[in-house]
Amino acid sequence: MRKIVAVLLAIGSIFLIFKLTNFNPLTLKQKAGLQVTTNNIPAGLFLDDQYLDITPFVSKKIQPKSYILRIVPDDPTLASYEMPITLNKGTTTIVNWKPGLSAANSGGVIYELEPLNSNDTQVELQTIPDGAIITFDQGSKQFSPLLITGVAEGVHEFEVSLPSFETQQQTVKVVKGHRVIITVILNKVSNTPTQTTPASEATTNLGEQTTGVDSQVQILNTNFFVNDREVLRVRDSASPTGAELGFAPVGQRYVLLDETTDWFQINFEGKPGWVSAQFSQKVATGSTQINQ
Repeated sequence: MRKIVAVLLAIGSIFLIFKLTNFNPLTLKQKAGLQVTTNNIPAGLFLDDQYLDITPFVSKKIQPKSYILRIVPDDPTLASYEMPITLNKGTTTIVNWKPGLSAANSGGVIYELEPLNSNDTQVELQTIPDGAIITFDQGSKQFSPLLITGVAEGVHEFEVSLPSFETQQQTVKVVKGHRVIITVILNKVSNTPTQTTPASEATTNLGEQTTGVDSQVQILNTNFFVNDREVLRVRDSASPTGAELGFAPVGQRYVLLDETTDWFQINFEGKPGWVSAQFSQKVATGSTQINQ
């Protein structure tokens, strides 16, 4: 009888602690994880413009949803970078990032895990830019984006390459009943050790560009506000009817990728987007941080 009473008292004490601290063990499974490394270079992390911590960073208590992750190296000569990520409950999203002197020279790999409604095991490979050459488990060469189904559970290796970009050789562990989404952001290889190569130098002739100088686009006043912030629309094509990709804040600077008479193409959150030249201007700078 005394043992029963002791057990009941212990259960009651545990319940009282949970009640007083508002702790619910079931909520741990409802949270998501995030792990970020930056090639042994300390950097500040922001989720949707809210400061998170410095790298290396790992947490398994973040609200699951889609975010914009911003990485800001402590070294002012290295470029900041923004990227969309998705945190799914019960899984950990991993970001391995290598900061560079410009956004174009920065790169890394994002691993996201999402459950499937079946026991299939899948690997989805995306690259920025698209069309990179992918070799999975030393198989035949294919091109991104690529979805591989029926993958054996366990560790696999893959290689991503593209002329003028640094080749990525990585491994990934896949889990049964899940899809691993791998986003490889390729970093441009500089022609010389001291020259910073803009993202579009291989295909675009930027008239005002000089050796060692990055061309950027600065957003000007628009008198257009979203959530009390003055912004400029970013579109997927050089046209006022192009699909809206998001909003660039006034005063922000972005790496210039291409241009037409009335439009500038910029590196917007890790992908190309177009902004009207009526509300933006091209500027040249040597080592300014981007997208801060």
